[in-house]
Amino acid sequence: MDFQKLVDSCGMAAAVLSVVDTKDGHYGDIRIVKANEKYKQIMGPKYHDNMIYSEIVPKEPNFEDFCFRCAVHKQHLHAYVDTKSMGVWTDGTYIPLSSEVDYDNICHFLFFFEFTKAPESERLSSNISAETAPFVIQTCINLRSAENFYESMNTVISDIQKKTDSFSSCIIMIDKEQQKYAPLCSKFKDDVACIDDFMPYLTPDVVFSWEETLQHHDDIIIKDDFDMKELEKINPVWVRSLRGANVNNLVLTPLSQGKKMFGVLFITNFNTERVVEIKEFIEITAFFLSAEISNNELMEKLEFMSNVDFLTGVRNRNSMNARVDDHVSNKHLVTPPFGIIFADLNGLKQCNDTGGHEAGDKLLRESAKLLKEHFQNYEVYRSGGDEFVVILPNCAKENFENKVSKLKAESGYGSPVCFAVGSDWSNNPEDLRKCMHVADEAMYADKNTYYNQHPDKARR
Repeated sequence: MDFQKLVDSCGMAAAVLSVVDTKDGHYGDIRIVKANEKYKQIMGPKYHDNMIYSEIVPKEPNFEDFCFRCAVHKQHLHAYVDTKSMGVWTDGTYIPLSSEVDYDNICHFLFFFEFTKAPESERLSSNISAETAPFVIQTCINLRSAENFYESMNTVISDIQKKTDSFSSCIIMIDKEQQKYAPLCSKFKDDVACIDDFMPYLTPDVVFSWEETLQHHDDIIIKDDFDMKELEKINPVWVRSLRGANVNNLVLTPLSQGKKMFGVLFITNFNTERVVEIKEFIEITAFFLSAEISNNELMEKLEFMSNVDFLTGVRNRNSMNARVDDHVSNKHLVTPPFGIIFADLNGLKQCNDTGGHEAGDKLLRESAKLLKEHFQNYEVYRSGGDEFVVILPNCAKENFENKVSKLKAESGYGSPVCFAVGSDWSNNPEDLRKCMHVADEAMYADKNTYYNQHPDKARR
């Protein structure tokens, strides 16, 4: 067969590639035998016929696996993938050539492709096989229909575990800037196992190595010990961890927003007989998961911005009002018995007058810090300029009174943070607003007493 004539007849960038069949289930050199002009222009001046493909582009294990399956096993394949090494998406088609053109364990296939700068919905959908499409559709439905974000994530990760017939499937969130990571959801085939059993193997040096390992790959797929040894050459720390956790094969797919990776979809000990199908639906599922998680993070940030006081870090008046409304409407009760504390900062005006607003802001932050330390598991709000409110659900009267006494003792006259404090307690769920009114009045009475006893302190 005239390979040059074959590739020249293609309307897009095309080449005939060869794969050495080592007859042990693996492969040797993968070469670009012949290419048309469009292909050569993309590859640049370093291109020459019969060159090993990795001389001109970075090695890509998933691409090599497709080459092997197409050339040796004569499978017709198609993939639309994020080619990170080139900063584009590649829509590639692999067509096996007749075994009549193969010789000396060298097998051939035709590869042609197009680039897109960003993922295109039509190409993504065309890359979904009839076997995978129902699973992808069900995933989208699960992501959109659940009222609770975490409920939908747990449903999807359970479906992935079943679909891949894996020992475990999980999503791990990663914040490289903060050097933090944590599992978002997980599902194990063995109900006795849980993610906490395997966190000791997911050490920081392992987790924060993934981004570099994935730098030039759309995902990492390890099918057997041969692949594991190849991975060991570039990431020995991770492989040591995998072997310690008895992981024999795996899929690691990045979850990203733009070019920023914020997590991974991690699957271990899956059914390797279905690796092509699994690669297909994992990549498209990861695409939708990335969008859903990014959207949820945006909503959480917006909610945070609307409910948190940025100066002090405690909840703001808007959040307090919503909390009271939810209680009154029985949407989210403040569990009785409950206590209410109003704490108004004494001397803020004097602090602003003598030290400026920077000093005043510092005093407010110290005030919030003191309240958060005293009421760690309760709700602290900044309800106004120098006013704070604490709501203590499910708090026995004696415990509540002890906490109020300790706060007064630590924030009295002469303390770095000086509060006027008012409080009230009830075991009747209908008394929330009444308790807030009583505590507010008691706080103002305490404040008047403070200024009467210390006339040298300027009022607000």
